[in-house]
Amino acid sequence: MPPAVSELAAALLPSTRELAQGLADHLAATVTELAAVDDDDLREETRASSEANVDQVLRLLRAGAGVDALVVPIEAAEYVRGLVRRGITLPVLLRSYRVGHAWFWDRWSQALHDRIADPDELLAAQEKSSAFLFAYIDRISDVLVEEYGTERERMVRGAAQVRAETVRAILAGEAIDEELAVRRLGYELRRHHVALRVSSSAREVRGLERAASEAAAALGAGEPLVVPSGVASLDVWWGSYEPVATDGLEHYGPPEGIRVAFGAPGQGVAGFRRSHAEAIQAARVAALASDAIAAVTSYRRVELVSLLAGDLPRARRFVASRLGPLAALTEPAGRLRETVLAFLVAGGSATRVAKGLYVHENTVAYRVKRAEELLGRRVSADPVELTCALTLAAALGPAMLADEGGGEAIASR
Repeated sequence: MPPAVSELAAALLPSTRELAQGLADHLAATVTELAAVDDDDLREETRASSEANVDQVLRLLRAGAGVDALVVPIEAAEYVRGLVRRGITLPVLLRSYRVGHAWFWDRWSQALHDRIADPDELLAAQEKSSAFLFAYIDRISDVLVEEYGTERERMVRGAAQVRAETVRAILAGEAIDEELAVRRLGYELRRHHVALRVSSSAREVRGLERAASEAAAALGAGEPLVVPSGVASLDVWWGSYEPVATDGLEHYGPPEGIRVAFGAPGQGVAGFRRSHAEAIQAARVAALASDAIAAVTSYRRVELVSLLAGDLPRARRFVASRLGPLAALTEPAGRLRETVLAFLVAGGSATRVAKGLYVHENTVAYRVKRAEELLGRRVSADPVELTCALTLAAALGPAMLADEGGGEAIASR
C-alpha cells in the first residue's frame, strides 16, 4: 500500500465518529426503505455499524493489510439482524453498502487529491485504495448475506414453531388465552373456519404450498393459517366472519399427486378444532380409498364411511361376512356390488337403477338375482347391514376387499 494511503488513514482515524455520522445521515436520506422507518433505534444501529466499518477500513489501510484480515464487526452483524427483525429486505442491506461505499470513496479520493501533488503518486494511491475498498465491500457483503439468511431462517423457524405449538394446544383442548393465541398465529379465531389437510405421497412434496394457497383461495379472499403436519402434509385453516360455503373448494383441482381433504365449517375455537378433526378423517378415508376417490374430499361426503371404517380390521371382517363371494376383487363382483347398492338405495326400484346405471331393467334384475344366489339370501333380508358393507366396498375398494379365490365363479351382464 503506498505510504500516502497509510498516512491518510492514520490521519482520519480520530474523525471516525464524525465520518460515521455523516455516512449514516446519508444512508437515511438516500435509501428510501430506511428513511421510511421512523425508528430511533434503527438510526443508532445504522450509525454504529457505519462507525465500526469505517474504523476497520481505516485501520486496515493504515496497516497496509489486505481484506483477508477483515473481521465482521459485531455492530455490523447486529445491524443485519435488526433489519431482518424489521422485515427490511436483503437487497436493501446490499444497496446500503453500495451507497456507503460510494459516499466514503468520494471523501477518501478527495482527501487523497488534497494531500498528494504528484499525479503519478496520486493515481497509484487511488488505484490501490479503490481496489481495497471494492474487495472489502465484496468480502463483507458475502458474509453479511449469509448472516441475513441465517437470522431470517432462525426467525421463520422460531415463528413457525410458536404457531405449531399454539395450534397443538388449541387442538388438544388446552386452556388458552385467545387474544395471545391470535397474535401468535396471525390468524383470527373468532370466525367461521374451514380446516383442510393438504397432502401428497411421501416421495413428492412439491406443490403442497401452492395447493394450500389455491385451496384456501377457492373458499374466498384472505390469508389462511398454514402449519406443517408432516413430511408431506400441511394443515390449513381459512376463516370468514360470514357463514362459509365450500362449493368452490369442492370443484378445485389440485396439482397432480396432491390431495385435499376438508371438514365442515365451524365457528370459533370449537369450530377450529372440529373442522380440523373432520379434515383428518376425510384425509384418512381418501388415503384408504387411493384412486377410488376424488382428489378433493369433503368430510360430509365421506362421513358415513369414516364412521363405519373407524376400526379398519373389524370393518374388513364385517364386509367379508356380509358380502361373502361378492367381496372378490374382480370386475364382475364389482358390477354386482354397484348394482345391488344402487338397488337398495333406490328402495328396490329396478327402473330407477337402470336409468342411473344406463343399463336395461332386465340386466338389473339379473344382477340382483345373481347377487342373491352368491349371498345365499335375499338382498332385502338385511338391507341396512348390506348397504353399509356395500358402501364401504364402494368407497374404499381394495382397502376393504380381499379376493378369497372365488372370483372366477362370478359372472354378470
